[in-house]
Amino acid sequence: MNRHHFIGLTILISLMACNPLVATEFQDRIKTDVHHDVSVSNHMAFLLHKRGLDEDAAQKIANAFVDGHEELYAQMIDNLVPVLSQAETLEYLSNMALHRKEVRLDSYDHLLSMVTKIKKRSLDKNLLAYLQIVAKRNSQLVG
Repeated sequence: MNRHHFIGLTILISLMACNPLVATEFQDRIKTDVHHDVSVSNHMAFLLHKRGLDEDAAQKIANAFVDGHEELYAQMIDNLVPVLSQAETLEYLSNMALHRKEVRLDSYDHLLSMVTKIKKRSLDKNLLAYLQIVAKRNSQLVG
């Protein structure tokens, strides 16, 4: 019986010692996620400015493309992260904004076209099924 108490006490002490470390790790993750949350239009404007556009013109083009729906675009881009990185998606969106082309992230056809252009290869069945799910999620966000 004494052994069981010792083992139980050892497990309890180790859990109590590790618990603050786990909490600190999650807190650090939350802080980094918050700091990386840059607005879509500002990131697009940065990419356009990097391509050689004037800073004001780049911001104007990006703002016109997003049209005040920062949060909506951010959520739709986050839905695409398992397929495309945010950097790839924002690069594509900034290119479309530069050419004044419409992009509908709630349309399966547009998502399929976008992913195919970015990946430059044919897509497998799992990816096609996931794009349908993303299109459905994004269309629910739009309303």
